[in-house]
Amino acid sequence: MKKIAIILIASFIFALGLSAYKTILAITHPIKYESIIETQAKVFSIPSYIIASVINVESSYDEKAISNKQALGLMQIKLSTAQYVCNYYKLDEMIEESDLLDAEKNIEYGCRYLRYLINKFDDIYTALSAYNAGETRVRVWLKDKNFSIDGKTLYNIPYKETDNYIEKIKKNIKFYEKIYK
Repeated sequence: MKKIAIILIASFIFALGLSAYKTILAITHPIKYESIIETQAKVFSIPSYIIASVINVESSYDEKAISNKQALGLMQIKLSTAQYVCNYYKLDEMIEESDLLDAEKNIEYGCRYLRYLINKFDDIYTALSAYNAGETRVRVWLKDKNFSIDGKTLYNIPYKETDNYIEKIKKNIKFYEKIYK
């Protein structure tokens, strides 16, 4: 009887601790716009925890965020990038900056662009490097043996900003996988 009580108490403490841990993670790594993220994750076959990670790193879930490079919204998409992706997918859409400050449209265009990069590069972290630094730069890096041994995966990233970006994304992915899987 005593053993059962100890096991029950230990289980309760463990559950409380895990719950508190998840609560802290949910505060430091929020997931807003969950239904939009889930919808776009299915449409573009991108795990929702990756989309949530990108949003957290890019904008900290600030729908109206504007970078000094004029990247807009939750996923920090430039108007020219959104237009390029629409042209690439042969979508007959006229996009305006205000569209990119709308959560639903921003996540759609951001996921559309990320899917495009994943298709181009195969490796998720190479695609995410291109999301941050640009497709052309990443292609140059992949040709350089200092940065890529196989021409497909980046082992070293020459831009500190992009290297830091990928590290933040990796940390966020670990948190979001724990909370939302």
